[in-house]
Amino acid sequence: MALRGLTAPFGMYGGLMLAEERVTEDPDRLQALGAGDAADIEYEQFLKAKATQRAMFQAENKTIVAQCHDTELIEVGSGKQACVDGNQAAAHIAYALSDIAFIYPITPSSPMGEMVDEWAAQKLKNCYGQTLSVTEMQSEAGAAGALHGALKSGAFGTTFTASQGLLLMIPNMFKIAGELLPCVMHVAARALATQSLSIFGDHSDVMACRSTGWAMFASESVEMTQYHALIAHLVTMETRVPIQHFFDGFRTSHEVNKIKLLDYDTIKSMIDWETVKAHHESALNPRHPHMQGQSQGPDIFFQACEASNPAYDHLIECFERKAALVEEKTGHRFALYGYDGHPQAENIIVVMGSGAVTCSETAAYLMDKGEKVGVLKVRLFRPWCPQRFLAAMPASVKRVCVLDRTKEPGSQGEPLLTEVAATFHLMARHEIIVVGGRYGLGSKEFTPNMVVACYENLKRETPKLRFTVGINDDVTNMSLPVGDWLDVLPKGTTECMFYGLGSDGTVGANKSAVKLLALNTDLYTQAYFEYDAKKSGGVTISHLRFGPKPIKAPYNVRSADYIAIHKESYAQKYDITRNLKPGGVCVINCTWSKDELDSKLPATMKKTLADKKAKLFIIDATKIAVKAGLGKRINMIMQSVFFKLSGVMPLKEALDLLKGSIKKMYGKKGDKVVQMNIDGVDASIDGVIECEVKPEWAKCEVSGVGEKTASNWWEQQNPSQGFAKSIQEPCNNLDGNELPVSTFQPGGRMPLGTSQYEKRGIAIKVPRVDMDLCTQCNKCSLICPHAAVRPFLLTQQELSAAPAGVKDGSRPAIGGGALDSYQYRIQVAPQDCTGCELCVRICPADALKLQDTNKVIELEKDNWDYMLSLPDRGDEIDKTTVKGSQFQKPYLEFSGACEGCGETPHVKLMTQLFGERLVIANATGCSSIWGASNPSFPYTVNSKGEGPAWANSLFEDNAEFGLGMRRAFQQRRDYLTLQVKEALEDESVKMSEKLRKLLNQWETMRLQNQHDLLLPKGRSIYHQLLEKLEPLLTEERQNHAKLQNLFDLRDMFGRISFWMVGGDGWAYDIGYGGLDHVIASEEHVNILVLDTEMYSNTGGQASKSTPAGAMAKFAESGKLTAKKDLCRMAMTYKNVYVASICVHVNPQQAVRAMLEADAYPGPSLIVAYSPCISQGFPMAESIQHCQLAVDSGYWPLFRYNPELASAGNNPFQLDSKKVKGDLYKLLSQENRFAAVMRRDPKHAEELDAKLKQAVMEKNKLLQVLGKEDLEGQFHKLVEGLSGDSASAGESITILYGSETGNAEEQAKNLLQDVRARGMKATVSALDDFDVEELPSQKTIVLVISTCGLGEFPQNSKRTWMALQSQDMPMTYLSDVKFAVFGLGDSTYAQFCYAAAAFDVRFGELGATRLLPRGVGDDRDADRYFTGWEAWLPELWTVLGAPLMPEVRTIPEPCYKIDVSPGDASKPPVADEEIVPPGAAKLTLLTNKLLTPESADYDRDIRHYEFKIKGTNVSYKTGDSLAVWPRNPVDKVQEVCKLLGFDAGQQLRVIPLEGARNWCPEELSVQQLFTHVLDVFGKPNKKFFETLSLFASDEKEKATLESIVANSEDGKQLYKELSNDFVHHADVFKRFPSARPPLEQLINMIPVLKPRSYSIASSPLMHPDMIQLCVVQVDWNVPSTKEFRLGEATGYLKKQASGAQIMCAVRQSAIVLPKDTLNPVIMAGMGTGLAPWRAVTQDRIAQKRAGQAVGPCMLFFGARYAKYEYLYREEFEQYINEGVLTMHTAFSRDQARKIYVQHRIVEAGPTIAQMMLRENGHFYVCGSARQVPEDIYAAMKQVMMTSEGCSELEAEATLSNLKMEGRYTVEAWS
Repeated sequence: MALRGLTAPFGMYGGLMLAEERVTEDPDRLQALGAGDAADIEYEQFLKAKATQRAMFQAENKTIVAQCHDTELIEVGSGKQACVDGNQAAAHIAYALSDIAFIYPITPSSPMGEMVDEWAAQKLKNCYGQTLSVTEMQSEAGAAGALHGALKSGAFGTTFTASQGLLLMIPNMFKIAGELLPCVMHVAARALATQSLSIFGDHSDVMACRSTGWAMFASESVEMTQYHALIAHLVTMETRVPIQHFFDGFRTSHEVNKIKLLDYDTIKSMIDWETVKAHHESALNPRHPHMQGQSQGPDIFFQACEASNPAYDHLIECFERKAALVEEKTGHRFALYGYDGHPQAENIIVVMGSGAVTCSETAAYLMDKGEKVGVLKVRLFRPWCPQRFLAAMPASVKRVCVLDRTKEPGSQGEPLLTEVAATFHLMARHEIIVVGGRYGLGSKEFTPNMVVACYENLKRETPKLRFTVGINDDVTNMSLPVGDWLDVLPKGTTECMFYGLGSDGTVGANKSAVKLLALNTDLYTQAYFEYDAKKSGGVTISHLRFGPKPIKAPYNVRSADYIAIHKESYAQKYDITRNLKPGGVCVINCTWSKDELDSKLPATMKKTLADKKAKLFIIDATKIAVKAGLGKRINMIMQSVFFKLSGVMPLKEALDLLKGSIKKMYGKKGDKVVQMNIDGVDASIDGVIECEVKPEWAKCEVSGVGEKTASNWWEQQNPSQGFAKSIQEPCNNLDGNELPVSTFQPGGRMPLGTSQYEKRGIAIKVPRVDMDLCTQCNKCSLICPHAAVRPFLLTQQELSAAPAGVKDGSRPAIGGGALDSYQYRIQVAPQDCTGCELCVRICPADALKLQDTNKVIELEKDNWDYMLSLPDRGDEIDKTTVKGSQFQKPYLEFSGACEGCGETPHVKLMTQLFGERLVIANATGCSSIWGASNPSFPYTVNSKGEGPAWANSLFEDNAEFGLGMRRAFQQRRDYLTLQVKEALEDESVKMSEKLRKLLNQWETMRLQNQHDLLLPKGRSIYHQLLEKLEPLLTEERQNHAKLQNLFDLRDMFGRISFWMVGGDGWAYDIGYGGLDHVIASEEHVNILVLDTEMYSNTGGQASKSTPAGAMAKFAESGKLTAKKDLCRMAMTYKNVYVASICVHVNPQQAVRAMLEADAYPGPSLIVAYSPCISQGFPMAESIQHCQLAVDSGYWPLFRYNPELASAGNNPFQLDSKKVKGDLYKLLSQENRFAAVMRRDPKHAEELDAKLKQAVMEKNKLLQVLGKEDLEGQFHKLVEGLSGDSASAGESITILYGSETGNAEEQAKNLLQDVRARGMKATVSALDDFDVEELPSQKTIVLVISTCGLGEFPQNSKRTWMALQSQDMPMTYLSDVKFAVFGLGDSTYAQFCYAAAAFDVRFGELGATRLLPRGVGDDRDADRYFTGWEAWLPELWTVLGAPLMPEVRTIPEPCYKIDVSPGDASKPPVADEEIVPPGAAKLTLLTNKLLTPESADYDRDIRHYEFKIKGTNVSYKTGDSLAVWPRNPVDKVQEVCKLLGFDAGQQLRVIPLEGARNWCPEELSVQQLFTHVLDVFGKPNKKFFETLSLFASDEKEKATLESIVANSEDGKQLYKELSNDFVHHADVFKRFPSARPPLEQLINMIPVLKPRSYSIASSPLMHPDMIQLCVVQVDWNVPSTKEFRLGEATGYLKKQASGAQIMCAVRQSAIVLPKDTLNPVIMAGMGTGLAPWRAVTQDRIAQKRAGQAVGPCMLFFGARYAKYEYLYREEFEQYINEGVLTMHTAFSRDQARKIYVQHRIVEAGPTIAQMMLRENGHFYVCGSARQVPEDIYAAMKQVMMTSEGCSELEAEATLSNLKMEGRYTVEAWS
């Protein structure tokens, strides 16, 4: 096929920048696309500098990020004030008094481990004069085990943990306590995962440990945490009883408060050094050995347990002594049981933890009101001392309310209640009434008004004995009513609230502000921060308090003096000002002007502001930040505004402090960054605008909240909508605290797909697409982390009903097949996009550009909503390609992941491939948080309600959890198999034959344990069987109980795709034991590891996946050990499918890996490189960054498939073979490596060198595993040593460039074919082959595809770039012979452009072309195989290779066929339901003969009309209609008889690997030959070659082989066969011994291919139909004189009106001028008149509609005017209307034949005028044999005559017209 163009529309390389260029983006390009703000550009310039001069890492002014924690915390002097949180206070003491710490990250305790690790990395000394030894373990269980060992060896050890982590330590806790080993464990107490995960605080975890033998010591505040931690360490040293020191997670652990910090000298003075010595002496030591941990029997175990009693008997006294010592040294005293309140109190509350502070402050408030109330605060829970408890309680107490921050279902009471009740019982205080309540679970707020509710309950005559407080329990009615808000804070306290956007810097700025005020003023401070579950971009609320007195308020601000709203949409979305005090200040960061406030602010806010007489200010902080070069980080601007408006300190003083803090915070980033922040501060002071709060706002009408929606949303028809209304909407409006218990389904079940209702709108800019530039590659959709960019397919009818933006922004879909029937559009979800820029950066044509979000929402919101309403058309598209996968519904959308997240694209792709049958076991971690955080669940369902079933157990057990799921489903399916068997064997069970057949089919597959074979387009055969069975079972279930049973079990008919998903922390560390056990099994489970190389969810701690040299939390000096090679370890089992992927770099490999893993009948492991912001580079750069990671060998891509080994193939395939990037350049771009270099350059260099060595060794090993590449190198080596240069020259080098894998597959098949012919060959991707080696190759065969609109495959671009070098001599390849084969799709303008470019360039460089370039067209009937099989024999000839391989065997079948009896008249599927891919059923309206039926006339020309109204089919003027013929039934029955097939047999066809033809899954033998196989088509030589393998007669075999071998006899025979126009059936007649089975025939015979005919009508004139003008093709067989008809024309001729014809509209080369005034000149011969009739109708319709049109000139040629002047009357009418001028040439109506070209020459002057001066367009349509050349010659003559120019000048003129698209030829062969 001729190349249709050589100029790519988007530049030399098809618009897709090469990898080298994209590794560091061009700022100019980014600016043009609206991407890469100032901060990104500065960041990138920094990285460029690092790549060129690594020494610059040491320059402090180039530091990228500030350190996490200040070492000055440790170095502070005695009595100094510090602003710290609870975690810091505990870590401070733990570091001072411990030798060793074993840690593992878990929220909210992780910061303690991070801090001690960082202090240790900075070589700070503890009280023992040493640096603390800090070791991160693989799990909390490992940390506890290591801690146990350290304690036994004489060290004082500690650890930090919470929640599930604490529970993993319990076994060791029993051991440590039993062995009386001194230890303090610091616990940030947190809720345990029950019905769901909660990372927030309560006492569930610590109370689960109360039987371990550890003392339990509680702290209430940040200050107490420091002192209690100290007391705990001192006590354990003396008593050797281990102590669990705990404080409330988040509420205390993360509360920032101002305290006096103890210095190490003071701490050291309290150490009893004799106890230290005693501990050392008791340690394990071979100098004085002992044994501990032995096994004991029932005779002594009990006694041994009791032997430790004395240690506990004196424990309380020791606590008191150490507390007294601390009081003596510091002046601070906290009683073990502390009482606050009235000395004669009658009603008291007993409580433990931070809630005690709230109770004390409230009690003091009530006492001032005259009430006799009190609070007894429990600090020491284990051991419990009844005497001291009662001694602390006033004797006057009559009623006691015990509050527990935990829940023990089914118990008589929670732990503290039972201890208190038991105390009163044992101490005979029966007169006291004790009630118990639960509060604060999962950090639920516990506030003063709730405390009052507890006291009020005590005062009731009959108080509730068991209750909850703080929630509305409308199910069991246990909750107490709570009154209005109560302010118990000290006078002068200022309360502030800041509503920020996650990652905008608000929280960090507020932390800085608190410390600034605490350390530089006499004010007391408190800060607490609320976050939602979004990884970034969520709502953050900062609660700040400042005052002259200590602030004791462990609850959030609810009555603020100052409220700052940092994102304008929050003002409209949330009722924020309800928390504002009367007279308070409200400031809004917004783009609104003062005048716009009235229309922009919601009525609720305006009324509240007016009622409270508040002050209102606005500022456009984002504008100021951008102008100052700060990007979207507005933290410093808003902090400046706070100091100006809050009045907490003088403004000038505040600004001086703020600027000083900026220099300190950002000084290491360079002066430019510092100045940008200072400029932002200065600009913000002037940027604040005070706005009037209008009095009339108080009269605003505010709609009421309305009635609550009905509960039991889970019983509604659409649970997700019910959930959204009942739960999501209140939670998203920050009203979740108000939801009653009845709103929630017991057990924690939640619906899918609720994230679609959220519409966060957090991006500043979002992309819009220019569809005129779009290449329809779908890469933007693939890379989008949040599924906010998607391709959509629309029918013409849907397009007509679409919003204007969709109509204008849709284009015909390109790619062939089903796409031909649709319009295509890339649509962005403007309110769901996070603005990460990835789609903009990956777009090869720069079709996506970022624009202001508000503008895009206005333009695109309705478009998005409309597109979502369209049917999902993914089932029509092959999902096994990258492009096709993106037409599948993403079952993961709009998650809470970070902008640019590297995890979600992998999981989203997984859902697109398997979503409707997917079950996910998700390990706790990032993927569980962005994937399942209430109330927005991003996993969603399709229109049938199918979607991923998702569940989470724990962090550590995900593999076991998933295995249990898999085993359970397997057991249930086995049970179903038994039930199916029973139903089939029971004669009393009456069922339809169709149902019986399907059940038999399903049972057979199950009993044979067959794989879940993938059907065409990547569908599951089991799932397809389920879809067929369900309606039949629904209909027939009433027939028998066993059928009802099968109906009830119907969900088990499909095969589930099981995937265990988690991060590297799970897979490499805490869950590795389980993962290892699972992959060592034979279970069919799939594991997807999202490898971010750190614990990204808990803040970036090191895991075993972290590479050597990288800094991470818990590895502050750079990780010393190498990354664990999980893939290699898995491959050692030999039965595990393993893949290493990165969707950012090679998406097709990722698609392949997932499909192969799912199909593999055993365990599979896919490790996906998932870039993360914690790695220290901008996520917008992750595509280029990942490319560099792969190119440098840091992240090799490969697949290991054990099934390949069974066929004798190498199971390992290296997909990224050549290391071609700079590893140091990659490391320089990641701050985790750069930070180590800045801290210790020499150490970093050693670690980097170590990493590089490991990377190189790994890649060498992988090269060995991928041995195909090395075999050629080995041959070269041997041949070079032998000096046999001739032998070396015989080797053929096969190179490929492949994007989707087709070219790669063909290249590797060619390798096998070459070797089968006794020749040597190697194969390699172009970019894996050294360009410098090209001149030394004797013969090169290149197989390359072209992607999209002229794009080069990714793995060929570097080679192409290298070949463009200006320094390359034109003789560079003079010793090379070459051949090129290109793969492409002729629907694209740049068809096979890459092949043409390489072909031309090789020739330019002196290489010798062996044969013309071969072309494989995806649009051919046999796809690219058609061209390949025509080209291959020519290749063998020029290579001197035999046409037949030396060893020939029958190939493995590419189809599996199950045959069952049947009747040809009752096929399993109706004829009209067999629709070829890309076809649509059209009804034939008219079949009219245009020429006479006469014996003396030989032509049959017909007019056909097809109905398109009510279908998805539409067309444009100039298009063609492809028609799929069907073979005649009578002829097919003859063929079936000839081949020995029963035409009525029913077939079930399953394609296997290598299948190239489409085929319905079910059909009859007759339908196979009538509807699918082109049995009456011309055979190619490949057919003869394969057929010869089945010939049992040796003579016939030899004859067939002679045709393929091209012998003289064979040539003659093939010539005779060709002259006779033989078809496949003829060949079968001629060779009766060759009878291939159906399994082989389906691949041997091509499918029926459509024939395209130019459409003879205009949609403007005939919008509801398509008209054709077709001449019948017929001939007589020369040898037999048999009369035959063309397949398509013969088929059409026999069809009557009403027939269903399979058709598809195809684009042609005809493109009409955009300007309707431009002249149109048309030349058509015979039925070539058809398109020009359509064009003329177009102009006529336009004129009749009142539009001005230019002239039409038509040149029509035929033989006889009488018979062949087609549509004569119609054309004469058009002439009369003044639009058309007609020139006819009827060649046989006169003696001298006159043709169209003669008429063109005659009209030459007019034609020249129109074409050269009026911008006319010239079109030709006719036979390809001679017409184009004859017309061209006539036009050349016109130009020469009219313009007086030479022949060369005329040719140049015509060439220019062709290049401009104004000279178009549409020809047929």
